Amino acid sequence: MLFLLLFILFYAAVSFGTFQNLKKSISEKYKNRFGLIFGSYTLLLLSTFIFLYIYPNQPRHAHNYTVYFYFNVIFFIDLIVKLFISISYLLYLLFRKKAFARTILISGIIIGSGVGMIMLYGTLWGKRELKVTQVELHFNNLPKNFDNYTIVQFSDLHLGSFLNSTALLKKTERKIKAIHPNLILFTGDLVNNFWEETLGYKDIFKQINVDGFSYAILGNHDYGNYTTWSSEQAKHENFMNIVQAFKELGFHLLRNENVPLVVNEDTIYLAGVENWGHRPFPQLANLNKALGNIPENGFKILMTHDPAHWESSVKGKRNIELTLSGHTHGLQWGIKAAGIPFSLAYLIRKDWGGLYYWNNNYLYVNTGLGTVGIPWRIDMSPELTVFTLKRVEVD
Repeated sequence: MLFLLLFILFYAAVSFGTFQNLKKSISEKYKNRFGLIFGSYTLLLLSTFIFLYIYPNQPRHAHNYTVYFYFNVIFFIDLIVKLFISISYLLYLLFRKKAFARTILISGIIIGSGVGMIMLYGTLWGKRELKVTQVELHFNNLPKNFDNYTIVQFSDLHLGSFLNSTALLKKTERKIKAIHPNLILFTGDLVNNFWEETLGYKDIFKQINVDGFSYAILGNHDYGNYTTWSSEQAKHENFMNIVQAFKELGFHLLRNENVPLVVNEDTIYLAGVENWGHRPFPQLANLNKALGNIPENGFKILMTHDPAHWESSVKGKRNIELTLSGHTHGLQWGIKAAGIPFSLAYLIRKDWGGLYYWNNNYLYVNTGLGTVGIPWRIDMSPELTVFTLKRVEVD
């Protein structure tokens, strides 16, 4: 509650700075009318925020994602735009005796408006622009018959966030069919909270998983921990329905277990664990159990939803040739500096997206197909990753 109060005070201060900036660009004739409109609009947004997030509603009780997602878009675009404009007003106060002082005010309005348009683009179009990432990996212990073996990975669907749209999934289906991979892997977070989010998607997933070589794991959202339940029984029933939904959508769900993948006389092993993340995320993975009957020299692929598990339990501790994760979404907002992708997710974890390497072991973090919290992707497109395994002959 203290955090929410501080946030409201921050928003009020940012709104005041924005008002002071914009007021200087309006003629005296319209200032009173502008003040009334701006104040009413800001009060309406703030009141809606309190109504949805404090009282009488709370996000943990929400089933209507549409209301929350699109309010989040409006509110956070408003906040970020106002932040730039109010900062420029503070700079104006520092340099108001300088000749360029008015330019500072105008610059804040232009920059803030530009950032707002980028955020709007990410909401309307950015979250629908499917990116296919091609990754070629070389191993000297890859069995001969797995040379040129192709794997498609996708992650973090959060089906409730699709708001019943199938457009992105249809793009995904067409891409996968064109690739015709040997194996399809989904690395968790099928839903936001509720099994009902999977309704209406069975036919399209049956097309994606038509060949039957599709495996999946659970993500932190698949346990239903982000809502308030009437009872533990209700939560358990929801979870079991999510587990059943994976099967009905055509996935073989791996829960701390492994399966052999056989091509002719050669075998590699696919292991999948339940979610493991730093607290407060669930820590349910049992790596020993998942790898239990795999030969020591067997070629291994591990699916674990949160890359923190690789960092804490695999890197430098286990010989697992390829680990596939998701979870981060790349914060759904990134930039490319000199062609190098960067996300503020790096401030939280260094393994936020893409390919990582340590002592002959690879980690790939897929930045997801869906969205959570805010339905936008800004230069962090929905991702489908295509791996081609290559055997390196050793003399």
